[in-house]
Amino acid sequence: MTDPAGGPPPPQGSVPPPQAPAPGNWQAPPPPASAPGGFQTAPVAAEPGPAPGIMYADLTSRIIAFVIDGIALGIVWSVVWSVVAGTLLFTSGFGMLLVAGVVLGLIWAAGSAAYFVYTWTKMRASLGQKVMKLETVNAGDGATLTQNQAIKRWGFLFGPTAAGIVLGNVLGLVGPLLSLLAFGYTMYLLYTTSQSAKRQGFHDVQAATVVVKRVA
Repeated sequence: MTDPAGGPPPPQGSVPPPQAPAPGNWQAPPPPASAPGGFQTAPVAAEPGPAPGIMYADLTSRIIAFVIDGIALGIVWSVVWSVVAGTLLFTSGFGMLLVAGVVLGLIWAAGSAAYFVYTWTKMRASLGQKVMKLETVNAGDGATLTQNQAIKRWGFLFGPTAAGIVLGNVLGLVGPLLSLLAFGYTMYLLYTTSQSAKRQGFHDVQAATVVVKRVA
């Protein structure tokens, strides 16, 4: 017998060629394994994921993007701090430095939130993520984040650090403890990201987001 196309029948036990994914489906190649000595990352789940040419972002790329964003925000922050603190010290003396610390902490939190919410919702990525070809998108369908979604993600990602900065300026000696707690929370986010098949940290799960990387 021959097959409908007129050729010889396929050999018994042969595996049919893979079919192309349907348009709109997420279907990602697995991310690269973590570097030796890093977190032991979980394997990517065999379920719908990013589309062809897009993969779940590896932890190293996300950390580098975070550092780039931190440097950019740090430069702006140092200028703002110098101007505000210098002005208050010159006009009001050391008595206003405590107030300045609280105000500047609130300004940092508001500025950080505005930066990330704007870039995630308007550009689909922060500047650091753009450099690393990453995007932060909705986990369900890859759509651009809504404003509420972006705010929620920022809150779970940076909220504890922002609270630690503000409260540390108010509570004085408690500041180092709050900084330690914030550092521990950051390590927890890194750990949960490394253990997720979709590279979703705790903050991503709470906001229903995922970070992907374009590879084509």
